[in-house]
Amino acid sequence: MTASEHADSADIEALAKFLSESDATAVAPYALVRRGRIKCFFDNPTTATESGIQAYADRAFTVIDVRAQRIVRRR
Repeated sequence: MTASEHADSADIEALAKFLSESDATAVAPYALVRRGRIKCFFDNPTTATESGIQAYADRAFTVIDVRAQRIVRRR
């Protein structure tokens, strides 16, 4: 497993843990995750990606489809 795949896996695990431990469901279908921490939820992946690019110069973030728990955008 490459470092990028490991980071992606950690981000998906962080999202799954967040959803399983919270009483609430995700407020939007896409999550912006950075280094294993949920940063924000968005209604579409383009907005999530643009927000991540603006917020993180190193572009080290992942956009995840919450329902499918699949990567939409990798770092």
